[in-house]
Amino acid sequence: MSTREEGRTASLTTRISRWVLPAGVDSAARLLLVSRGLRGFCDGFIAVLLPAYLLALGFGQIDVGLISTTTLVGSAVATIAVGTLANRFAARRMFVFAAALMIATGLGFCGLSSLLPILVVAFVGTLNPSSGDVSLFLPLEQSRLAEMAAGDARTALFARYSLIGAVSAALGSLAAGLPAWLVAHTGMAEL
Repeated sequence: MSTREEGRTASLTTRISRWVLPAGVDSAARLLLVSRGLRGFCDGFIAVLLPAYLLALGFGQIDVGLISTTTLVGSAVATIAVGTLANRFAARRMFVFAAALMIATGLGFCGLSSLLPILVVAFVGTLNPSSGDVSLFLPLEQSRLAEMAAGDARTALFARYSLIGAVSAALGSLAAGLPAWLVAHTGMAEL
């Protein structure tokens, strides 16, 4: 690669980096933006597939609605609790707790097939039945983002955070068609 091409590549990389992280923002914010994107993708994916999965397990429409409602109520309670109590704990510890709870929630939904245990997991866990972020990650990330930038850079950072979340959730919803495609083309069982 010539010096001129290297300069163009470096210039493009710098422009992308500035778009992702505006001037005046701590570089650690990049990790929060990436995690928001990954979680948004999964939220969009799950928002479409969760009802289909529950119906395939044999739950009725009322049961599916009850599970989704319980998940939303549990997420709201967890978000409020984290918003009021998180400042008593180290941020890293809270993020690890939230991630572990998300893993446990996924395993619970994967391994259970009775209504009452699934309702308990839905309330206590962090599964998001909508593509919007309604989990305990929200207050944790937003408080950290507020600390990572000042003034106009803070506004720009929150705009990017919201945009990344919305676009990744839309892409996750779009990708929810992949399991049906795999079933049709590989002969895998639907569940």
